[in-house]
Amino acid sequence: MGVESHMRPYIFYFGDVGVPSFFFMVMIGALAATFFGAYWAKREGADPVAMLDCGIIGVIAAIVGSRIFHILVENPSYYLEHPIRVFYFWQGGFVSIGAFTLTAIGWLIYFRWKKLDSWRYVDLATMSGPIIIFFVRVGCLLVGCCYGKPTDFPIHLTFHHPASVPAAFGYLNMSLHATQLYNMLNAIMMMVVFLISYKYRKFYGQIFATFFIYYGISRFFIEFLRGDRDRGLWFGDALSTGQISMMISFVLGVVLWIILSKRKAGRIAS
Repeated sequence: MGVESHMRPYIFYFGDVGVPSFFFMVMIGALAATFFGAYWAKREGADPVAMLDCGIIGVIAAIVGSRIFHILVENPSYYLEHPIRVFYFWQGGFVSIGAFTLTAIGWLIYFRWKKLDSWRYVDLATMSGPIIIFFVRVGCLLVGCCYGKPTDFPIHLTFHHPASVPAAFGYLNMSLHATQLYNMLNAIMMMVVFLISYKYRKFYGQIFATFFIYYGISRFFIEFLRGDRDRGLWFGDALSTGQISMMISFVLGVVLWIILSKRKAGRIAS
């Protein structure tokens, strides 16, 4: 089942001013994730206002962190050649591990500052993670970034717009792995895992650790199907920057799980 993808870099226009699709979807995802976080916190007897603050912190940290990571780690030469490209947001160039890293740091600093139980609240905030990931990948689909390798797989995407990101790299009118859709489905599965894990969790910080473990494994394998070589490839194109980051994510998640599960103060009464 092939899907004809019609790139839509701008979701709509105000006169001659276009609203970038990617950022529109990021904002929709951030709003949905923030309100879900507030709902979940209230449901668990925690402070919902803290989740609203986390939403604000997350939006700023995610955009800055993901962009900086892409510029400094994945493709520095591209931006050194024409520095103005730093501001070409509609062309993609955002790396989720940078977003997650800076967001997590921002949250932990905030919880310390507010004298809240950091690991309890970071679990509550992490529950919203799959929502923002889902909408970010919708944005990727509309812009055409994070596309897949050529494939004969029945489920695929084909980009026909000559200004699309795949076209710029020679993939115009070609059947490509629907990696954007794969990541959207992965976000849905992640939410299912979180809901089950939250119900049976044994210590605070377990959902946070689960995120790094789950995302590290799942995205590592999806990366094998990605076709955007500009994201950074290493070791004879064997691994991408994203996969190296996902290995670090997995190890970090395991280490956090081991350390936090041994903290008596962080245990949850059965």
